[in-house]
Amino acid sequence: MSFEAEQAVLGSILKKPELLDDCFLRADDFDSEGNNGLVFEALGWAYENLSNKPGVKDPFDPVLLAEHWGSQLSRIGGITYLMQLRGSVPSTSNFDQYQKIVRDESIQARAAKAMKAALNGGTLNLSAVRESLEQLEELQGQTIMDGMKKMSAVLDGHHKEIMARGSRLGITGVKTASDDYNEMSGGHQKQDVTIVAARPSIGKTAYIVNDSTAAARAGYTPAIFSAEMPGADVAERFICSIGGIDSKKVRAGKLTENDWGNYDKALDILDSLPLYIDDTPGMSIEYIRRQVKAMKKKHANLIVYIDYLQLIESEKRFNQNADRVNYVSKQLKQIARTFDVPVIAISSVGRKCEERQDKRPMMSDLRESGNIEFDADVIMFLYRDDYYYPDTIRKGIMEIIIAKGRKIGTGTIEMVFNRKNGRFINLTKEDKEKLAEKVRERERETHSKR
Repeated sequence: MSFEAEQAVLGSILKKPELLDDCFLRADDFDSEGNNGLVFEALGWAYENLSNKPGVKDPFDPVLLAEHWGSQLSRIGGITYLMQLRGSVPSTSNFDQYQKIVRDESIQARAAKAMKAALNGGTLNLSAVRESLEQLEELQGQTIMDGMKKMSAVLDGHHKEIMARGSRLGITGVKTASDDYNEMSGGHQKQDVTIVAARPSIGKTAYIVNDSTAAARAGYTPAIFSAEMPGADVAERFICSIGGIDSKKVRAGKLTENDWGNYDKALDILDSLPLYIDDTPGMSIEYIRRQVKAMKKKHANLIVYIDYLQLIESEKRFNQNADRVNYVSKQLKQIARTFDVPVIAISSVGRKCEERQDKRPMMSDLRESGNIEFDADVIMFLYRDDYYYPDTIRKGIMEIIIAKGRKIGTGTIEMVFNRKNGRFINLTKEDKEKLAEKVRERERETHSKR
């Protein structure tokens, strides 16, 4: 460790106490073999507790410190050492450089210690090493005090963003599969977590396929983490959706000549799109964080998809499954904010909704919901009437129920869902009017029979 840099930090603080307000160091950044860490803690205590006392001009005044600590002052070297530190720094102007040297050397020492600990018993624990080094890398980036900002400073350059929004025709985020949702939300926004929830076999993965395709076509890079299905199966869904091919034919290997032509075209389109998938078995939220971090370095316009939330593990241990899901949910929000990306995660829905007359899911139906409904910025439920009622007038219609929209409000959007190829299709104004008329006509028929 740089003993001189440590002394320079402490000496600068003793000369100018308010430097503690801009100090990003912690006591454990100082060499554990010396007592400078104790001095740093003591100065912090004195600054916090003595600065506002009536008549106190210098919280580090030797007489004042001696009065409060008495013989305990010897633990940090006594008055003599404090005076030596104060006199060792001719100027406080280089305080930022001093503390950066201390932090950098602290990180190097911790990295060496982590490697040594990981070799415990002669076996290298790669997971422990990786976690320690990632924590140190994030710590290295914490050399700027964020804190309070003037409100007007937050809007610096905001007028340019407003003008840019106008040129994007209202799409302020990542384009989605639904034109109506784009109009409602402006697309998937950076740092937002969107939950797509539904009962099994409703069409959750199909929605993600269509949504990520729309994002990729708009110039974004979707990174799909598939914890449920192998990558090849998901890719097959993309081929069917893009090419309009019946998935049953693909599974049976019975494609017609026309199907093969569509298959080749879809494959070319898929190859041209910046779509990525990771189907690592038993993936953890910590693993996903590392992958997102690596992808973000290569692709600035990244959007993350998780299929699905309840299957994501953690390298931490939890006594209850609900606690793990809550932890994963919170980490998804942290990933979205840390890496400035939209995160869209599929979630399962409990059976309770099927016990009601109206089987549309609600917020309370989120299985092991715990923190999900609080952490998410947008929660959308998928519902198909023909899943429960084959003779419904709304056959082939997918309802996208926005149950929570932190910045966009709530509402219901309708799209056509082609179950054969998994393709979502926007309804035109004319389509909506025709559907609404059919629904009214069915209601009149039902009413007249009573």
